[in-house]
Amino acid sequence: MSGDFFSAPLVSNIGIVAGMLACWAFYPWFKSRGWGKRELGTLMLVCGLGNIISLGVPLLQSIQDEQAARFAIYIDIMAITPMLWGVGLWIAIEWGDNDEEKQTPFRFLKSVFSLPPIWAFAVTIFMNINDIHLPEFLQKGTAMLGNVTMSGMLLVVGMSLSFASLREHKLIAILASAIKLLLVPAVVYFAAQMTINDARTIQAAVLMAATPSMMATMILSERYGLNTELLSTVLVTSTALFFLSLPIWLWVLA
Repeated sequence: MSGDFFSAPLVSNIGIVAGMLACWAFYPWFKSRGWGKRELGTLMLVCGLGNIISLGVPLLQSIQDEQAARFAIYIDIMAITPMLWGVGLWIAIEWGDNDEEKQTPFRFLKSVFSLPPIWAFAVTIFMNINDIHLPEFLQKGTAMLGNVTMSGMLLVVGMSLSFASLREHKLIAILASAIKLLLVPAVVYFAAQMTINDARTIQAAVLMAATPSMMATMILSERYGLNTELLSTVLVTSTALFFLSLPIWLWVLA
């Protein structure tokens, strides 16, 4: 299990960085349209970070077994979460349209620790390490709240999206989705082939990298003034195209 814990997140981080860096190819295009780092930062979030908990966990469990969910959890804890609330937060603060002061290490850490998800994550890690269990009524209540999270995020995405946005950003959204659904898992696949011997771990890491864009990026976009309309368009496009790209990766991994 220790190998799973480190190897899957390691190759996942390589894929995330590759997806974010690939977005720089859009920068000359953005400048020609009068856009800039605000839009580049938006794409870096959605092209690098995948929706592994909502889609990845049931996908792995259906393809492998119930225990395969651990791969998604390892990748979320050691790859997705640090990159979202570390690199992603820095990009959003620095490049978003907001009134934040120029970042210093102290101000950045202050921004990190002012976010409720960070505290929730720290508390749950502490409880897991110390084998602390909530009372049953609280577990049921938090489970109910968790079940509506995806619905709430979809509502926000839908409210931020318009048919005009789909028409305007169609080509950008398709190319960005290609980075997330094809390039990122391809990088993870080759990195995993060179560093991991276990076929199940390779399959899990690649499938997690092949998930569509992470909906939680909407939180940073709304809070720090990235281009939420562009982000919503890529979210919807990558999720729709995921059902076309997934069979390709299942065939490759077979």
